Amino acid sequence: MKRIICAMMLLGGITSTAFAQEVTKSNSDKTFDLPSNFAKRKFTVDLGRGNKMIIEIDHVGDLDRFINIDSILNAYLKDMEPFKDSLSDELNSKRIDYIIDSTPVRKIRIQQYQPKGSSFAVTDSQVSALKLEQDTIHLSGKVVFYPKYTLRKRFRDVRSYRVTFLLNNLNDLNGYINGSLNEKVLVLRNNVTKQWEYRNNQYTLQADPSISANVAHGFVAGGNYLNFRVSVDVQNYKSYFVPSFSLGAGLIISSNGYFKRDVILSWDPHFFFDKNDQGQLRTFRNDFLTLTYGQGPIRDNEPRKESHLLAIVSLGYLVHRSGEYYDDHTFRLGMGRLSLFEGKSKIEPVIYFNNFFKGVTPGLRWIQSF
Repeated sequence: MKRIICAMMLLGGITSTAFAQEVTKSNSDKTFDLPSNFAKRKFTVDLGRGNKMIIEIDHVGDLDRFINIDSILNAYLKDMEPFKDSLSDELNSKRIDYIIDSTPVRKIRIQQYQPKGSSFAVTDSQVSALKLEQDTIHLSGKVVFYPKYTLRKRFRDVRSYRVTFLLNNLNDLNGYINGSLNEKVLVLRNNVTKQWEYRNNQYTLQADPSISANVAHGFVAGGNYLNFRVSVDVQNYKSYFVPSFSLGAGLIISSNGYFKRDVILSWDPHFFFDKNDQGQLRTFRNDFLTLTYGQGPIRDNEPRKESHLLAIVSLGYLVHRSGEYYDDHTFRLGMGRLSLFEGKSKIEPVIYFNNFFKGVTPGLRWIQSF
């Protein structure tokens, strides 16, 4: 009789099946799949023999939900009992999505994938079928919370979480419901902000090297983003009080969970007001084209959020002159910004000059972004 061997156990583990995503999501995908960027932290727990548990959360406090993960898994196994016979083919790779909600109704999706062709191992004339893809179990749910924003009314929101098991066989899960996973989660929660060590192209938790992440503390922020900026500004120039606004587009570059670079090109029209001899109000618009470069830490694990005390420099050049307020070939140089009110308000010291630092005039600029 042919024996079935999980090749992952022999070869030290093979990644799970890559499931193709359709351009247009079905109702099933909309129900069970989470957005690709829902998680702000991601941790991998090595369970041995190629099996893994992956925890993806939006907020580190959500680890508390998994302190007694055994109870979650027992509920999952109980709900899966009616489907036991339909999952008996050990050669098929399986993906099971299980949604944990506060409501009594739990949702389950089962997908099975037959291997392309047949794979075998031969040892001493004994032929064994090979299973080359792992089984995947997704346990997902939502957490209700109230975001904290300065100068904004308190409101209710939700964030998602997901625990994934990559297993050589679905039945392997039973062997982990013995308190060991509870202990792993507890160690992670108590040490997530403490020492991580870099080894073998990943970070491992010093308190438990079986727990790893791509970036220390499990951050998954990163990537490059096209960003648009709109702000209403006020600055002083000599004895004038000058209102302005800024329209800009730029690139946010962040390759890890800690650091980002901003490059922004913006149009900044400045407005002066005066009366003619007849007492009629006149408006003079002077346009600066400004290049801004900044770098600094990622805030709240979100590269697109404004950063406090971001090291930043801006250089503007007068491209349109109206009136006698600015000299020809005027530049505006800003260095450093103080961020207030969640980074939406900034104070920037600037100097105006022309013709290689002639006619230097200091100023202060208030930037109110949206």
